[in-house]
Amino acid sequence: MQALLTIARAEWRLHLRRRGFWLLLGLFAALVVAAGTLNRTRQVRERAQQLAFQQLVRAQWEGQPDRHPHRVSHYGTFAFKPPGPLAVFDPGVDSFSGRVQYLEAHRQNAANFPAAGELSSAFRLGELSLAFLLQTVLPLVVIILGCRMFVDERESGRFRLLAGQGVDPHTLALGKLAGLAAATTPFLALGLGAALAVAWTDPAFRGDSDAATRASVVAAALALHTLAWLGLTTWISARARTAATACAALVSCWLLGTVLVPRLAAVAAEARHPLPDKSSFAAAVTADTKQHGDSHDPNDPHFARFRAETLARYGVRRIEDLPVNYGAMVMARVEELSAGTFARHFAALGDKMQAQSAVLERAAVVAPFLAVRTLSAAAAGTDLRAQLRFQREAEAYRFDFVQRLNALHRDAVRFENDRDQKLAADHWRRFPDFRADPLPLREALAGTGFAWSALALWAALPLAALARRKRWAA
Repeated sequence: MQALLTIARAEWRLHLRRRGFWLLLGLFAALVVAAGTLNRTRQVRERAQQLAFQQLVRAQWEGQPDRHPHRVSHYGTFAFKPPGPLAVFDPGVDSFSGRVQYLEAHRQNAANFPAAGELSSAFRLGELSLAFLLQTVLPLVVIILGCRMFVDERESGRFRLLAGQGVDPHTLALGKLAGLAAATTPFLALGLGAALAVAWTDPAFRGDSDAATRASVVAAALALHTLAWLGLTTWISARARTAATACAALVSCWLLGTVLVPRLAAVAAEARHPLPDKSSFAAAVTADTKQHGDSHDPNDPHFARFRAETLARYGVRRIEDLPVNYGAMVMARVEELSAGTFARHFAALGDKMQAQSAVLERAAVVAPFLAVRTLSAAAAGTDLRAQLRFQREAEAYRFDFVQRLNALHRDAVRFENDRDQKLAADHWRRFPDFRADPLPLREALAGTGFAWSALALWAALPLAALARRKRWAA
């Protein structure tokens, strides 16, 4: 143990004496400051815009005059997706999926959805965020710092000297790894510290009951990911004869894991689980809804049966004799049928998107970057699961407010001369705004066991390879 600590301290001091280490640390710090500032500025601007639009939409809703309830249902309103608790750190799919939905009667306006290509890390390589720096740039820092570890020992002759003094190869490798880890720690600490500082200025993070746990999950995933690269860098450096060979091999691994494998996995996911475009999805929902019948046709079997059941329930022979507005009851029934049809199609669409995401997650076996990206976005509340939850909650709110208007239409508007009647504007002011809470952390992390396992595997394999190596070529 004493020899291991001595080697680790020597490796750490060697890095501190190099001008390139401080240049690299300064550059990384500049990137961290830039990413934190840009993301915080964007978050403040988007939050202010969303709040302003929410207030405008509410004012317009309450400013409606006396009018017919069905006109109000088609006037509609909007649902705004709240930012995730750690969206300022990891924007996830929020930059590519819809965050606003228009809500109206008889129509479901789903927000845009990202296909597997947008879910993969390769698609978002140019997105400057703190998550991007810690997940993508930090492994390059590890490569730059560690690719020469064993080469320097060979070229200086220290390798033979240490071997002659009886230093065990495993002790040398682990000591080098520990020294490289110590040299990498300031970079990781700088990024995580900046992420926590920026997140703490975000009300969404401060107001979340799971904020501390979310930050811990992100830190643990990043630590495992960084450890995997530390071990891989040490192992390849120990096997390579020259620094150029080690650097080329490590950069190739980085390109494969960060660009090529995620892109190929996205293509495979899209081919295996193709998504319909938005117009095709809407057309399928409309066609399926029409199978329930035509409410405008008095002889339609479904609505003829509905009319007979309604008359029997109230004990009258004509719809004009009903104590309620039959036209509003038909509208409520149409809304119920169309909402149920949409829910089935949307569930199938969500299953396909989750299946695409699962393909990407399984690819983490050969690209650990996908695993850390999955865990980071899940903890940040900006992954696909959070987006699907917003869609479902917005649709539930739409259905509820339309049916409340249909109930007003049914009970407060007479069947005779229906279209010319109006209700007081006070009715609209009693409707609550759409509210959505972030996905609870326990639910967000459900099913992420494979991602954790992939990261643990990648962290353990290089260490196991180092432990099995009996000797290193001098």
